[in-house]
Amino acid sequence: MTHAAEGHWDGIFGKLIARWREQAELSALPAGELDRVAAELGMTGEDLASLAAKGPHASDLLYERMEALGVSRSDADRVAHGLMRDLEKSCACCGDKSRCKTDLASHADDPVWKEYCPNAITLESLRRMKGRAMV
Repeated sequence: MTHAAEGHWDGIFGKLIARWREQAELSALPAGELDRVAAELGMTGEDLASLAAKGPHASDLLYERMEALGVSRSDADRVAHGLMRDLEKSCACCGDKSRCKTDLASHADDPVWKEYCPNAITLESLRRMKGRAMV
């Protein structure tokens, strides 16, 4: 696991999801509480439940792709508040994880990932913006 991946899911949100999964607390939340917690995180209760079911490592491939592109969480945070969360959510819900994992392991620099990655446009924009900032 990359340093960037460790940093995100070691946070409160990741620990909360792991705890809910392990103790089955998510389904036991009082009516409205799931939606309240989800709203604080900028998503719906349904989205939060779906993400929790995927586990704490559901967006690890995002961090690997970002590392391959030379962009970081802080690059995304500088662009827009909540952008990183949106990237993580898209990655966690992506149906092409197997292909992504294979591509990252065998040829991370091959642009084929842009054909299936739901975050491709945003990640490429971050890479270009960072490149301009370094000039």
